[in-house]
Amino acid sequence: MKEVTVPIKRALISVTDKTNLASLVTTLHNHKVEIISTGGTKKFIEDMGLPVTSISILTGNPEAFGGRMKSISFPVTSALLYRRHHETDISEARELHIEPIDLVVCNLYPFEKYAGTGATEDILIENIDIGGPLMLRASAKNYESVAVLSDVADYDNFLTTFTGSTTFADRRKYAVKTFERIAKYDLMIAEELTARFGEEQKIEDKSWLAIESKEALRYGENPHQWANLFKLKNTKTEVSLVDSEVLQGRELSYNNWVDADAAWRVMSDIAHISCGKAVTAVIKHANPCGLAVASTLFSSLEEAWNGDSVSSFGGIIAMSRAVDADCAKFLSERFIEVVIAPGYSDEALKFFGKKKNVRLLKTPVRLKNESEFIVKSISGGLLIQNEDESCGKSEELRLVTKKEMLYEALELVDFGVLACKHLKSNGIALVCKTENGNFTLAGTGMGQPNRLDSLRLLARVRAEGKGLKMDNMLLVSDAFFPFADSIEVCHDLGIKSIIQPGGSMRDDEVIAACDKFEIAMMMTGKRHFRH
Repeated sequence: MKEVTVPIKRALISVTDKTNLASLVTTLHNHKVEIISTGGTKKFIEDMGLPVTSISILTGNPEAFGGRMKSISFPVTSALLYRRHHETDISEARELHIEPIDLVVCNLYPFEKYAGTGATEDILIENIDIGGPLMLRASAKNYESVAVLSDVADYDNFLTTFTGSTTFADRRKYAVKTFERIAKYDLMIAEELTARFGEEQKIEDKSWLAIESKEALRYGENPHQWANLFKLKNTKTEVSLVDSEVLQGRELSYNNWVDADAAWRVMSDIAHISCGKAVTAVIKHANPCGLAVASTLFSSLEEAWNGDSVSSFGGIIAMSRAVDADCAKFLSERFIEVVIAPGYSDEALKFFGKKKNVRLLKTPVRLKNESEFIVKSISGGLLIQNEDESCGKSEELRLVTKKEMLYEALELVDFGVLACKHLKSNGIALVCKTENGNFTLAGTGMGQPNRLDSLRLLARVRAEGKGLKMDNMLLVSDAFFPFADSIEVCHDLGIKSIIQPGGSMRDDEVIAACDKFEIAMMMTGKRHFRH
């Protein structure tokens, strides 16, 4: 690719949300950019008294079918996709009278406004954008030459640096964000329509019933119970915990396997959103008591262990990278039950070799979206469900308070949501960014009959015991706050930022309490409850 600065001569603008559109259009006009637009956006620009070219001039056809057909056309898509540094493309564009479009500004129909609200089927369908994603994908794919703005929040940054052209680095950055936005949008539509109209989920392939006995365990949850480990084909891949290579240690117990599964899942979830950084999870009784993301594996291990060093004693450790000598030395000096990692250096194995009872599992990071189903037994039957494989980055955050969420809290959202997802309900997670830039689980409250106890008696105590300031924390709740009293407790503790799914009958009261105490709160619209 040619990493060149590209002048903006023509811009295509088609937006549903017209926030800050006037300043963007004015700046483009002042730089003599030709603006092409559609429908309501075109009228908005005309009402500003600025010149605007109707997209029908490019397509050769009027807008039709109540606005369903506007931008989808050979001329428009070609103007976005053809390669500006490719001789054949340039020649074909000239023959076809295709003029390049250098900037696309587009946000999508607000499907999220109606998802989960009980809106009619007709309203849902009319709020599925077709032309918008096409324009966004085409311009994002051709970021070598085309800039794309898919988020109103990017306008300020764009205008701050815009002098009539765009840099390769900026175009690539906006393209990545655009593909992420489209993916979230499509996922939201699929989830809503599946929830409403999808067929009842059935497991037609009964091959999984042919379970294979793996080994007899020393005992079950308690010494007087017997237990067996079976291999079950409940994922589409061969990457499973049961297929781990056991490198050393005495046989794993029933509880070891349960805790190892919990550790492996939360570590893997976090690894998929950690942008290549190292992740360590420490599990005690199937709950994360320590969880951290850092630039080095040792730093993440140290941070996670110190997240709750008392509970970490005798815990299960899962790490996203091969264990080196420093990590092995650290762990060999402490009492632990199991270590799970993709690999171990020779030096690490020597350290662990001195503690023969420590179980070492060589296990790759769990794949993303395994399409796994979970089986639990009850008296006389089996309960089967698909695993909650939602990733933080698929959450559709919605600011519901007057106070906006600070960037320092926003960058913790994915980490916090996934950490809280793996806590037993009622789950409260307090997460923060340390002075050295690590993400850490600072306080947890789980397994309580009410959310107030999870927050007040557990999460708060654990975070304050480390001397951490509550106003630096992001609080994540696994389910909605049923009453405003939870917000009053947050205020008393000094919490300033909250993420929760929403959906309570008293959401308005909860939001009003946040506004009263100047607390920023965002809702995800998705519950991650774990029994």
